[in-house]
Amino acid sequence: ATAITALLAARAASLFPESAALQWHGVWLWSAPFLFIVVAHWLAGDSRLVRMMMAAAALGLVVGVLRKSDWSLLGEILGGLRYHFGYAALGLAFIASVVLLGLFLFRVEITTIRLRGRPRPLLGWSLWVGAALFFFAVLVVTQARGAAVTLALVGLGSLLYKAIAEGRAGEWSGRRAALLALPGLLVITLAATVLWSSRDRFAYDVASIDAATSLENLSYQTPVGARINLYRVGLDLFFERPLLGWGPGSSSTEFLVDLPAVRLSERDREGARIYSHLHSSWLEIPVRFGLAGAAIALAVLVVMTLAYRDLRARVLADQGRLQHFLVLTGVMTLIFCAYDFRLINTEFRFFLILYLGILYSFRLRPGPIAAHSTKNGSH
Repeated sequence: ATAITALLAARAASLFPESAALQWHGVWLWSAPFLFIVVAHWLAGDSRLVRMMMAAAALGLVVGVLRKSDWSLLGEILGGLRYHFGYAALGLAFIASVVLLGLFLFRVEITTIRLRGRPRPLLGWSLWVGAALFFFAVLVVTQARGAAVTLALVGLGSLLYKAIAEGRAGEWSGRRAALLALPGLLVITLAATVLWSSRDRFAYDVASIDAATSLENLSYQTPVGARINLYRVGLDLFFERPLLGWGPGSSSTEFLVDLPAVRLSERDREGARIYSHLHSSWLEIPVRFGLAGAAIALAVLVVMTLAYRDLRARVLADQGRLQHFLVLTGVMTLIFCAYDFRLINTEFRFFLILYLGILYSFRLRPGPIAAHSTKNGSH
């Protein structure tokens, strides 16, 4: 992947010499997530080490948010100001939603924490409640509707799947229904709170859509209108160079829209120029790399699908929650990449290195595997 990226960067640098520095820098930016191999080899499918790393990552994010925040704005934040905590708001909100998912799934493990062989329920519940409130507040203050709705959809979908499976197995009861309804209610409450905190933005979106006579006339000044317009621009750019794209360092909105050779209306040139990307990783990859890049992305998805299979074959009975978490996080990541582009941003880059490293590590795990896989002749 790095070699192909370098070749495409060299091609783009020759076509657009003024962008040469951006193209060569893009080789590193796009190759960095593949460092997940290093993390995978270090973890080697050790679930205890995986859990420790996830806990350290969550703690590091808390420290980062507290350190980078401008606390002089606390009054305005409490009054409803949308704030980013020193990060890209949508990227931070996505990672916060992943942490919240982990808190829900690993609640029992956290609240039954043991120190020196003795259970410490007070410490465990304090950690869990404190972390849940912290990341809930991050989601509300960032007003990240996409992250909140995605967490709600994935969480409720998972609970529904579990309820159906237990019903078919004859394990359904009123008590089980209540136990599943509680986390479902919490997830719905979280999403509703975030949506309510951004109700003015939502109303502005709706008014903008109602005022537009066609998709081409949607305003660039609203989140929904901007995305629809940028998706149109991205498709136009892709179809102009569909095979090899425009180069890894060719920002669609900050470079390509200003090229005379690009066939865009003046309205789209002016509107797209104020944004830093197309707000979709699914579009940025084919625009910058063409079908060649899309093929690499597909290959990565195939490899990770095989890693999911190995995860299922190699986990022990007490690791079901880890498997569940990694599967749902993968779904959330794909959804997030559909409406935002953070693949080359520092925070999301390290999230990918960690997440893909954890997942792929189960392909490298030594030792015996689950009985059902052995019977089928799996490795």
